[in-house]
Amino acid sequence: MATRTDRPLVLIGSGPGIGRHVAIEFARQRFNKIALVARNTTQLAEDKAAVEAAVDGKVTVQTFAVDITETAKFRSVLDDISRVLGTPECVYFNAARIVPTPFFEAKEEDILHDFKINCTALYAAAEWAIPQLVDLKRTDAQARPSFLVTSSLLPKYPIADLFVLSMVKAAQRNMVQSLSDVYKPQGVHVGVITVGGPVSPSADTLSPTNIAAQAWELFTRDDFEIEIL
Repeated sequence: MATRTDRPLVLIGSGPGIGRHVAIEFARQRFNKIALVARNTTQLAEDKAAVEAAVDGKVTVQTFAVDITETAKFRSVLDDISRVLGTPECVYFNAARIVPTPFFEAKEEDILHDFKINCTALYAAAEWAIPQLVDLKRTDAQARPSFLVTSSLLPKYPIADLFVLSMVKAAQRNMVQSLSDVYKPQGVHVGVITVGGPVSPSADTLSPTNIAAQAWELFTRDDFEIEIL
């Protein structure tokens, strides 16, 4: 069984908060190739610069702009990532849309759109990543093949004015738990980082920096979940 020198991380849902800080933390700790995925090209450029600056340019950072609700385009980008960076060791799914959705003001299209972001895109990412992660476990003794997802307390404690996000986050957690049940015995660490409230740079525990540190802590364990309250 061989050991690779490259350690690619694929972060889906890059942005100035959790996404960027997870990329920085994981780059500092282990990963030397980073793929940042998001829709906004300007934001991606800022995130790329921030990650590179945090590690003095010692990590290769590539950006991939795509609307993950457009499944065919998203799958094509994932294939591009494989060609550019090789087999990922960790895929971190951080995509979400947080907007108020009071009952009967939200439209059916809002429900479907958020389901695509949180569930359909996650399924496409897992379908692409998990077989590679299973193979990586068999071929690299030092690898920690992982598929991690930012979650929240909404699956347990839904908020009426965020009923759409509450609903799709519950479905997402269900899928991630099922993925863990199937693929943990095959050597793939599937887990959730449960963020227990609004994220703010000035917060003690719910700052992006601390959340990223806790995400790294989960990566180093075999646990399904870490809660940040």
